[in-house]
Amino acid sequence: MRLLPINEKLIWDYDIPADAQENEAFRSWYVARVLSRGGDADLRAVGFQTIHDYLPHLVLPREIRDFWEWYFSQQHVQVRYGNLDSVPETHSESYRA
Repeated sequence: MRLLPINEKLIWDYDIPADAQENEAFRSWYVARVLSRGGDADLRAVGFQTIHDYLPHLVLPREIRDFWEWYFSQQHVQVRYGNLDSVPETHSESYRA
């Protein structure tokens, strides 16, 4: 498992668990936070492969999810990262608000 560089300024309102790097719930939450509130440096630090791998399982605002699904649907991007898994049903309503 690749270590996620954590920008503490992005999570000022959250206590980082001691096992943050091994805690899948925290890692998912943090990737969603980066996509929702992070800047380009945060995106580069997390890495596009990590974003690709976590995206189908994240709860995100619709416009953010739509952008990243569009991005990863581009042919040249699919060659590098592969196809996205389908969005789980349990998350389909959470980003459609």
